[in-house]
Amino acid sequence: MRMAELKVVNIKDVKGERRDPPRMSWVLVSEKTVGAQNLAMGVNETYPGGMVPEHKHEKEEEVMFFLAGRGTFVTEDREIPLEPGVCIYNPPGKTHKILNTGDEVLRFVWIYSPQLPSHRK
Repeated sequence: MRMAELKVVNIKDVKGERRDPPRMSWVLVSEKTVGAQNLAMGVNETYPGGMVPEHKHEKEEEVMFFLAGRGTFVTEDREIPLEPGVCIYNPPGKTHKILNTGDEVLRFVWIYSPQLPSHRK
C-alpha cells in the first residue's frame, strides 16, 4: 500500500460553491482535493436570514464546529442554540437543518465520514 502524502490547502485558493438558500461552502479536504479516502472537511458560511435546508445523510457521520455567528440547529426533536465554540455530532440518518438567526454570517467547519459521493472523484 502506498503511503499518502501530506497536503496543505488554504481556503483562499479554493473556489467556494454558492448554494441556495444563500450560503457558500468550501470543500478543503476530500478525495477530489487532496486524495483523502475516509473523510471530507470544509467550511460553510450561511448568511443572515439564510439556512441549510432540512436533509439527512444515510451513511455519513457529520461533525460541525461553529466559529462565528448565531443560529439554531434543528432536528426532529431538538433545537440547539448555535454560537462560536459549539460542536455538534450528527449520526447517520438524523434529519437536521441549520438556521442563521443572527445578523452576521454563521460560519462553521464540517467533517463527513465517510465522505459524500459528491466529494469523490
